[in-house]
Amino acid sequence: MAKQANLIGRVARRARREVYNALGRTSFGTITSVATSSPQVAITFDDGPDPDWTPRVLDVLDSHRAKGTFFVIGKYVDAHGDVMERLHSGGHALGNHTYSHKSMPLLDSPARRRELERCAAALAPYPQKNKLLRPPYLDQDLASRFDSWRLGYEIIACSLHARDWEDRGAEEMADALIEGAKPGDLIMLHDSVRGEAALGRGAMLIALDRFLTVRTDLTYVTVPDLLTSGRPRREAWFRSPSSAGRASYDQVI
Repeated sequence: MAKQANLIGRVARRARREVYNALGRTSFGTITSVATSSPQVAITFDDGPDPDWTPRVLDVLDSHRAKGTFFVIGKYVDAHGDVMERLHSGGHALGNHTYSHKSMPLLDSPARRRELERCAAALAPYPQKNKLLRPPYLDQDLASRFDSWRLGYEIIACSLHARDWEDRGAEEMADALIEGAKPGDLIMLHDSVRGEAALGRGAMLIALDRFLTVRTDLTYVTVPDLLTSGRPRREAWFRSPSSAGRASYDQVI
C-alpha cells in the first residue's frame, strides 16, 4: 500500500508540473524577461515609495538618463503623494505591489482582490499604459494567479537581482549586476526594505550608480517599453510563501 501511495503521489506531482508548465507557456504565465535584439533592460524597484530613499534612487536614475519601474505598496502611495508625483512626472512606470504587502497565497480570494483593488485605487491618479503586478516576495500559487488574471494583471517577476534585501556590500551587488545583465533582463532591486530586516539603501545606491556607469552598452527603459521590444518570456512561476512572506501575514509594516 505504501508503494502504491508513493507511486500515485509521484504521478500526481508529475501531472501537476505538466499542467503548470503548459499554463506557463500561455498568457497565464509569469513574465521573467524579454527575448529582444535591442540592448534594453528594465530596472525595477519594490516596496516603495519611501520618502527618503526613493528620491535618491531617482537622482541616480536621472543622472544616467535611465528610466525605472516601481512596484509600489498602496498604503505608502497614499502617504507619500509628493514622491509619487515625481515618479509619475519623471516618466517612470508604476506597478501594483498590493496595498499592505502580504504574501498572496496566504490570503483568501476576497482578501487578495481587496489588496489589489485598494492599491489600484491608490494608483488611479497616476495612470499607466499597462496593468502590471509583482506579488509580494514573488510568492504565487495557482489560486492567487487566477485572481490577478481575472483583474487583468500581467505578472512581472525577474531574471536578475542582487539580493539587495540582504546585508550585502555595494561592490558585491554591483558585480552581480555588471556581470549578469544582458539584453531583455528584468532586474529587481528595492527602493525600500522595511520590517525586522529593515536596511538602508546606501549600498544599493552605490551599486546601482556603478552598474549604470559601467554598462553603458545597455539602455534602461521601463517594463512597458521593454515589453514592446520583443517577445516576453513566460514561466510557470508558482512559489510557496517564504519565511519572510509568512512573517508578513501577521506583521504590520
